[in-house]
Amino acid sequence: MASVFSAQMLEPLTQEIHNGDRIFLGKMGPGQTMPITIHNEVYSGGMHGIGGNYDLATVDYVPDGWTSRNSLLYGKPLQVTITSARDAPEGKYSIPITIRDERDEEQLGNVSFIAEMEISNDVLGMGVSPNSRRVGLGQPAVFEVTINNKGSTGDLFVVSSEGVPKWSFTKTIYVAGGSTKTILYEVAGFEEEEYAAKILVQSANAPAVRKEAGITVRAVPDVLSDYKATINGALLFPIFEAPVYALVGLISNLW
Repeated sequence: MASVFSAQMLEPLTQEIHNGDRIFLGKMGPGQTMPITIHNEVYSGGMHGIGGNYDLATVDYVPDGWTSRNSLLYGKPLQVTITSARDAPEGKYSIPITIRDERDEEQLGNVSFIAEMEISNDVLGMGVSPNSRRVGLGQPAVFEVTINNKGSTGDLFVVSSEGVPKWSFTKTIYVAGGSTKTILYEVAGFEEEEYAAKILVQSANAPAVRKEAGITVRAVPDVLSDYKATINGALLFPIFEAPVYALVGLISNLW
């Protein structure tokens, strides 16, 4: 039985859901997962006119190669997940979802709606500042990496680098949908050389969601150059010597 009452969506957006609605939930990349969270309680209608609890939410269909997970029975709240295929073509997709009053015990009826979402290859933006650093041998050059999640679903992103031998270092950060975060990422060279490298940002769950930016790391061996590099990299000396170390770095720039 279809419901004449509405349910409340909590994620990825806040909106009332009526039977037969079509609701656009936004963008996600190929292979990403979109959770849809629905408040299980309603406060009107039902057996006694004061509402009740929906028991289950189900994903009734997904395209080939996609996967889904129904909510827990009697979940508080109800949450379903939809994962697109890793090779899903760009475009809009319609996924039917039903919010169920099992056996119509509370006489709420079911709420069926269509969740519409867009698969896009443009859900990730990144920036690196600066794009060049000069540091001492083995001393990490520090870069600011800004990650812009342009999709509607939050995701874990892995930050790594390529192009510097003997350096394998990753950082993982969660970025909510429609938000931006900045982290510090370090790269160290162990030979006297100017390294043409790159910093990469990739979804931990969706390999197709990936960006990269070119950087240059110049590793220098001599002490004076190492002092000059201190203002571009991480401190080598204990923290109580940091003010002296920074002062030497500034003075050395006058040479």
